[in-house]
Amino acid sequence: MIKYKKYQNKTEQSASYGKWYGRAVHELMEFDEFIEHMAKHHCVYSEGTLRGVLIEMEICLRELLLEGKAVRMDDLGIFALSISNKKGGAAKSEEFTASMIDGVRMGLHLGKRFRAAQLFKDAKFREVDKYIGDGNYYEPDPDDEDPTTDQPSGGGQSSGGSGIIPTPPDDDEP
Repeated sequence: MIKYKKYQNKTEQSASYGKWYGRAVHELMEFDEFIEHMAKHHCVYSEGTLRGVLIEMEICLRELLLEGKAVRMDDLGIFALSISNKKGGAAKSEEFTASMIDGVRMGLHLGKRFRAAQLFKDAKFREVDKYIGDGNYYEPDPDDEDPTTDQPSGGGQSSGGSGIIPTPPDDDEP
């Protein structure tokens, strides 16, 4: 069940200013809980084995991405890094240098079972007034604009087969 909260777009320069949208609210499942969940799915591997495999996968995935490789994880999708550039760009090709790159993001080009259309087909929705559980949750920042929709990031429905993995809040953020 996908839980959502209603919110109003309050970005005055947006064409969608004042309109209401839904934003998914997620209970954050920690790594230990995920391992325990996997082990309960009639898995022949122990929690320790699953933990070790996933930690090694994380280490290797990061290493390979930083080597410039894209990594396909079966039906989950293809992990690849992308770069962002400083505003203004360079007027000529020979003027562009690596110093004009100002960021790196991890992208996930979703596999068939994880594409928006398939997930939407299988999803069920429920509105919530408050966060469920112990307050350990992850919700996209409502002020992050989605440049493809002129709406905050939680306001549109993706129809494409790829997406960017949002960065969860740092541990020291509220």
